Amino acid sequence: MSSTNTIALEAARAGDPGPLWVTAERQSAGRGRRGRNWVSERGNLYASWLLLDPAPLAYLSTLPLVASLGVRNALARLLGDRAGNVSVKWPNDVLIDGRKTVGILLESERLADGRMAVVVGCGVNVAHVPGDTPYEVTSLASEGATHDLEGVYDAVAEELERAMALFARGEGFAAVRQEWLSHAVGVGQPCRVNLADGVLTGRFEALDERGLLLLRDEAGRVTAVSAGDLFFLERDERMAPTGSGAA
Repeated sequence: MSSTNTIALEAARAGDPGPLWVTAERQSAGRGRRGRNWVSERGNLYASWLLLDPAPLAYLSTLPLVASLGVRNALARLLGDRAGNVSVKWPNDVLIDGRKTVGILLESERLADGRMAVVVGCGVNVAHVPGDTPYEVTSLASEGATHDLEGVYDAVAEELERAMALFARGEGFAAVRQEWLSHAVGVGQPCRVNLADGVLTGRFEALDERGLLLLRDEAGRVTAVSAGDLFFLERDERMAPTGSGAA
């Protein structure tokens, strides 16, 4: 299969009403955020969830946080006693002990009938760990989890549905934001955000009510950041560039 996100969007264009899950054993054209390639070898989970009009337009930008919370909770469930080792990193990375384990890529498209198709794509390192990455990675197998792909899929699907129910089409985003921050790495730490046209440095203050990262600089000025690659200056900067998700 080329990409589960691609197939899900094609289904939406063909009239599938959603919700619809698309999975693959392997992808030949997996992709990540900002056009990055995503290694898609057999043994890992590649899945995309198609939703039609999941929230008003004003709340669509918060869906990466909802998705990462759901997948984080799924991995925590799979790891059992080690659930506390699973964290999120703005805006949508899921880490185990600081090592990237999941890639998430959301894509949306306005359909001919006016509805908004949103696809939540995720790749979970279950058995395979990509080599030659510029950041630390791990897999569920490396962390001692013995679940097969079906068990991982079941957990991811169930926890994503729970997170979307909590989100409640945007009305529950405050609750999502609060839970997300309780599992987040780096709150209060100095960091760098690589933007498309520059770099910002400061301290990761919090998330605002729209899910934007609040960055406080040395002069005390607070900037709200909507997108970028986040690195924490006091941590190993080989950690995953934020948002290099999979689909």
